[in-house]
Amino acid sequence: MAGLPLPDLEQTITQLIVEVLLVEKERRFPRLILGSTDDKTSVRMSMHYVRALLSYGFSADTPAVQAAIDWFDQPFPRRKDEAVDTLEMNRLMILLLGRPQSEYVKPRLEQLGRQKVEGGYDVQPGWGGYDTLWALDIFTLAHEKGVLRDEYACMDDLRVYLDRLITGREVRRDKDMALALHLQHRFFGGLEARHQVELDRLIAAAKRNKGVWGLEELGWLLSRMNWLDEFTGESKLLPQEVREFQDQFRRVILSTCMVIEYLAPLRADYPQVAPVLDQAMRLWWLQFAGDQTVATLRGLFPKPHDFDYLRVLCRTLRATRAYIDQPLGTLNAVQVHVLHELAEMKKNLGESSEVRHIKAALRSWIHVDLDGDVETLKLGFSDADVVRAHPHIWSPVSGENHQALITDSVIIKYGPRDEIEQERRNYDRLPEAIRGYFVRIPEPSYIDLQTGVAYFIMQDLHDYKTLYEVHEAVSHQSAAVADQLGSFLMQMHSGGTQVVRPASKSLLRELYLRRMMEYVDRVFDFVWEYKLQFNTGMIRDIQDELFNQIGVLVQRHVELRDFPAAHMHGDLHMRNIMIRGLQGGELPNGVTFRLIDLEYLEPDGDAAFDAGQLLVDIELVSREERRYDSKNQLLRLRDSLDLIYREFAENRKDSTFGVRVELAKARALLRIAKGKTKRGSIYLRDKQSIQAAQIADDVMAHAVEALQYLRAVTTSLK
Repeated sequence: MAGLPLPDLEQTITQLIVEVLLVEKERRFPRLILGSTDDKTSVRMSMHYVRALLSYGFSADTPAVQAAIDWFDQPFPRRKDEAVDTLEMNRLMILLLGRPQSEYVKPRLEQLGRQKVEGGYDVQPGWGGYDTLWALDIFTLAHEKGVLRDEYACMDDLRVYLDRLITGREVRRDKDMALALHLQHRFFGGLEARHQVELDRLIAAAKRNKGVWGLEELGWLLSRMNWLDEFTGESKLLPQEVREFQDQFRRVILSTCMVIEYLAPLRADYPQVAPVLDQAMRLWWLQFAGDQTVATLRGLFPKPHDFDYLRVLCRTLRATRAYIDQPLGTLNAVQVHVLHELAEMKKNLGESSEVRHIKAALRSWIHVDLDGDVETLKLGFSDADVVRAHPHIWSPVSGENHQALITDSVIIKYGPRDEIEQERRNYDRLPEAIRGYFVRIPEPSYIDLQTGVAYFIMQDLHDYKTLYEVHEAVSHQSAAVADQLGSFLMQMHSGGTQVVRPASKSLLRELYLRRMMEYVDRVFDFVWEYKLQFNTGMIRDIQDELFNQIGVLVQRHVELRDFPAAHMHGDLHMRNIMIRGLQGGELPNGVTFRLIDLEYLEPDGDAAFDAGQLLVDIELVSREERRYDSKNQLLRLRDSLDLIYREFAENRKDSTFGVRVELAKARALLRIAKGKTKRGSIYLRDKQSIQAAQIADDVMAHAVEALQYLRAVTTSLK
């Protein structure tokens, strides 16, 4: 059953598929499409690329598809006890679609079967019901391809799991529920009455939201997204209208495309689905259909949103294919071989010597300088630096006044290549549900191969300030800020899901105890070097007692190690929380937060770790306040966040959360003390004894305070 006619269908589809082909032919996005076979982002995006080709109507024997499948067809396992993770799930999906006879399909299916947990399957930390749904998608496809065996997964068991996912609402996002209903309809005899309840809910959501899905996941941001009224009113959006809410716009479009794809096959049996699919498809189609399809999409998802652009491109093709209920390549006279020739022609032009030399000439023609001084923004503890620069970029034809081609300031972050690349990897593995909570981390734009320093350039969020920079204004609205910041952090910690999973048994030992021993060593190496400032016996007593308390915890850590995992920032303090919307001490209807510095991000970490570090930081900042009222309000902010965290822990049945917060406070203080010893060592080297003495005072004060927290923890275990 096909949907309603779409305007400019053949012209639009031709532009979309030619763009998909040329993306690979011209190697326009080498990191994203068929890049490194070990890069999760590349594997994920390449999976979307192949499925877009298949939606158009390319067969698995087509050279473009064959080459891509060869890229996916990797041995498994490549190391002992390797699990099927998100990377392997995407590989397995493409192999089942294009080469189910591959020798590497069987071991992946076997291993996925071994990752069965109570009531489902486990693929990635924190995703619970979705992991099971994803596994069901894989196993039912394997069944359709004739390669599923009962020892991997039994279809009767899969039926039970799927029924529970639908009726128990273990998958909550619109697109996930649509996939679950799709699988039930396709493989398990259609929807029973209890399943149709969820279908009716999706239909009602579309009607309530004027033709789109995925809005319920956006929370209070909905009230600020003015583009939504324009979109649902069938007005064509301008790129600048969605720029502020780029992530939310992408999520709504992708969710809507995916629901269309999954529910379109249900129209014949459940005709009530058709009107809402017609409306949703029309709303999105009208945004880009016509002779400027690619340019319009690129404008809505400009650089550096390349991943979003490509995913929307591919998902649009898939949704359209499902909506019109036939391969897209059968619609028009642009047959497969013509598309190949067109792609090859454009490839040859793009790779010609002439064009390469023209590009080189243009690069040397453009002049770059800086207007004014570089502003240092680094406020945290990492080894990377962050600066704001005002580039002055001009061309020789701009005249003697060197009129700038770019007027915006930019943020440049640079530091050790491993650290910068770790941030990038951490950003890539963030769940979509919370990716918008963090600053976008682009690829490094320049790497100094001699020094190993990597640089990347990103948009200057000049309307954001760190929480530390505006802490005086925050102190006047501490209760309201605490409520909104607390809600933001709790959603971040939950990873966008209500599913709770246990943390690794070794997490407490590795995250807290081993690090604290290292910090104590570093702190007292410095203090002993400057020992004349203190009573030697006092120094030794404090050092011995710190090691004694940590030793007790090493022996008894089993009593604390069982707790639910959470997404963890890993370096949560006021300088890494950015806030927008707080001006002059007045709090509007809502403020926006973003988290920066993702080097220590951990998807399977401990929320108490972040809580302890943030609460200690607010405490330390309050001590710097000279005004009693501001200091008191910051302490109220601390106490309000503490309460919000404890309610979060209670809801997750995390009985040792409070004890681990105290442990995290001790660790945070020791880490701060360790950080200060770097500067103190420089003072010692430069024979600046007064400054070194002040550092020694500070680190000893932090060590003594950390000891008090450790004593509280060990006392609670008696």
